[in-house]
Amino acid sequence: MLSYFKLNDPFRLLPIVVLVFLIKIPAFLNPTHSPEITHWFAIGEAMQGGSSMYIDIWDGMAPFSGVIYMVVTWLFGRSILSILLLGTVLTYFQAVIINNFSIKAKLFENNTYLPALIYILLTSTHPSFFTLSPSLMGLTMILLGLGKLLSHVEFRAKKDLHIIMIGLFLGSAPLFYLPLIFIIPISLVLLALFSNTALRRYLLLLFTSITPLSMAFFYYWIISDQPVYFINNFLSISYFDEYYSSIGWTQGLLNMGVGLFFIAIGLLSFGKQRRLNNYQIRVVQLFFVLGTLLMLTMLLEKPITSYSLVIFMPIATFFTVHLISLFKKKVFSLVLSLVLFALPPLLLWSISQHLLPEGKPAINNTIKNKYSSLVKGKRIMVLGSAKDLYTEAKLAGPFYDWGLSQSFFETLDYYDNLVYLQSHLGKSTPDIIIDLENNWPKISKRLPIIAAEYRQVQTNVWVRIE
Repeated sequence: MLSYFKLNDPFRLLPIVVLVFLIKIPAFLNPTHSPEITHWFAIGEAMQGGSSMYIDIWDGMAPFSGVIYMVVTWLFGRSILSILLLGTVLTYFQAVIINNFSIKAKLFENNTYLPALIYILLTSTHPSFFTLSPSLMGLTMILLGLGKLLSHVEFRAKKDLHIIMIGLFLGSAPLFYLPLIFIIPISLVLLALFSNTALRRYLLLLFTSITPLSMAFFYYWIISDQPVYFINNFLSISYFDEYYSSIGWTQGLLNMGVGLFFIAIGLLSFGKQRRLNNYQIRVVQLFFVLGTLLMLTMLLEKPITSYSLVIFMPIATFFTVHLISLFKKKVFSLVLSLVLFALPPLLLWSISQHLLPEGKPAINNTIKNKYSSLVKGKRIMVLGSAKDLYTEAKLAGPFYDWGLSQSFFETLDYYDNLVYLQSHLGKSTPDIIIDLENNWPKISKRLPIIAAEYRQVQTNVWVRIE
């Protein structure tokens, strides 16, 4: 089976198109909800009303991802299947990108379409790897930049255009997913270790990579006249909303089990590969360093989710393809083919049937169970850490992430904060306000006209008077 894709024939991408959807049927038939998906849908729906990230919605989601989820929820509503299908399409294009730069940069002994196939198979081992997540979207930019970086490493005639494109692609990745900002210093390290790049080109790379972030900063400064919103919401990494907890390293390793297995075996196999040239050996070292340094992105993960692990799939793909090229006997190739083609659908079926743990961050279901029937289908404002209430409700007002919002209610005596609160309560007109932190008495005392529009129906719950 693998031998069919070893030929350098672009038409080999056609059966991969069929395979990329066929292999994921178990997940499509039984799409699984997660707290992160609630987050994406809540922000996307809120932006449809003209609300701007960071100014009208206090949350750390990257701006490009917010726009994508706004479009997705506008077209398909809160359809989990839609983000699975769109994510699957994106993984196919990523597979094509990987295959193209593998051929152009001559990463392997022979030009082959195995990289595209292996990437599709590995990203099919867990639903989080082909869900349209911010990390998956940001990975697309990294792959485009990585292709240019490999070309720069390979060619002796260095080009400034390659450096500019590397910087723009890698600098755009954090605008989909902020932890990917680590890829900028990582690219500088890779160039220092594996190329003879001139000093001015490092400065050029650094300048072009921070350009997309700088443009985003000035854009939100212009539309709000307050740069602090962008800095405190998107660029701030000092807070942590304790409502969700990380999946943990154990669960993360389980989710990455197949990829890690092939990385380990692939690394161990290099002592037996005699036909690699000096450049290809350097590329092996480059991918090993890249995979190691990408672990740094986990330091910005708050909490660590299974979706972020997709950034290691290209590394696993690279080492798996090298492993396949090692086996020349048909019997070994057949066994490897069976493993690669059988494991992904088996794992997906097991996860879809809840036979294996999915690695969801833990959530506080007590609050959800208490208020879920009350808020269903309503526009709500939650003053406290209870994001899961937005599973079947819409966000009204800016205070989505309590880790970012809490300090605001501690400084209500500031005139600007009162004006901001009155403006957004009047504009968003939430149907229900749930106050889990006892902030409503302070609000009603300072904004009695707004408070008169609501009546208390139970402890911590105020409903708008029709």
